[in-house]
Amino acid sequence: MGLALVDLTPVLLFLLSGLIIYSMYGSPLLLAGVIACFTGGLCKAVWKLIAAVRKKDFPFLTRAFHILMPAGFALMIISVPAGGKAVFSGLWRSITMMPASILFAAGFVLMCLMGYLGSHLDSSARSNWIEELVNTLAQLAVLAGVIIVYFGTYYHADITASEALNGTEDVEVCEITEEKDGSDGWLFDGPGTDSVLVFYPGAKVEAAAYAPLMNNISEHGTDCYLCKMPLNFALFGKDAAEAIRSGAALNYDKWYIGGHSLGGAAAAMTADNAESADGEEAWDGLILFAAYPTCEISTPVLSIYGSEDGVLNTEKYNKAGNDGLWPADFTETVIEGGNHAQFGNYGEQKGDCSAGISADRQQKQTAEAVNYWIKEE
Repeated sequence: MGLALVDLTPVLLFLLSGLIIYSMYGSPLLLAGVIACFTGGLCKAVWKLIAAVRKKDFPFLTRAFHILMPAGFALMIISVPAGGKAVFSGLWRSITMMPASILFAAGFVLMCLMGYLGSHLDSSARSNWIEELVNTLAQLAVLAGVIIVYFGTYYHADITASEALNGTEDVEVCEITEEKDGSDGWLFDGPGTDSVLVFYPGAKVEAAAYAPLMNNISEHGTDCYLCKMPLNFALFGKDAAEAIRSGAALNYDKWYIGGHSLGGAAAAMTADNAESADGEEAWDGLILFAAYPTCEISTPVLSIYGSEDGVLNTEKYNKAGNDGLWPADFTETVIEGGNHAQFGNYGEQKGDCSAGISADRQQKQTAEAVNYWIKEE
């Protein structure tokens, strides 16, 4: 019974690795292969479990394993050339990424060892335990490598964004640190002195990619804190805004929090959880860039998105309104011709639509909308 249950572990680990890889490359053939292999492994695990509990043999389960497993691996292999040069180069970068490549090599060696043991050991319980433990270690090594690749693969700031970190004639950019300011990132100090926006970047996007947008917003009168996030995921650092606010060297009358895409969702969580000492809203407003809240928001909200956004889940965005998550003080601005990725400068984003305007134009219109709303508030 114990061996039958342990046999499920590598099957589930394989499924998790496969789903993460699919989320990165989106190949239907790859997903079909992963599901086929998982189903085959599950059939074998169920066969062992039934044999252990009820002492019965169901041969169709083992036959399904021998059919589905090779068919699944074949589909996964075919998905690489079928995905074209982009998928092939992406997989090659993933396989050779350090230290993930060491873990992948260890997984491959352990799987080869499992095959060797399967053909040389007897069918005793002890031999089966050894095989399953080796298989589990192999799948753990592969999963660890896949996780490293997943977080190590992200959208990088382009040259325009890197140059924007030098500031402009009206905006001085100062680097901030967690030890001194509560978070790593940059302060964009423009001509305004009354209001400031703490900004969370989108998931798997280098924070520096939003420097041009921060310059634009700061030039129009609202200073900006641009936060770096652990592993480029705002959900892992959603308390950064509170840390910045408590340790800010500059005094502001109005504090706003916002973010792009998943960064916006993380900012909404922070705004929802924060409450000032007198019980009123701790933040003067929440600004969402191509994002929607996952919890009920009472603080004023400005929502900005592009008309050509192909990444924003409009169904969930509209559902947030239907479920009453938006506050009574809610303003929506649509940037005509804008898309999802052009709020930052990190190139094209998977699943996005082509923009009808330049990134510079989209960011200028966004900055105008942000500052107009703040002044009206």
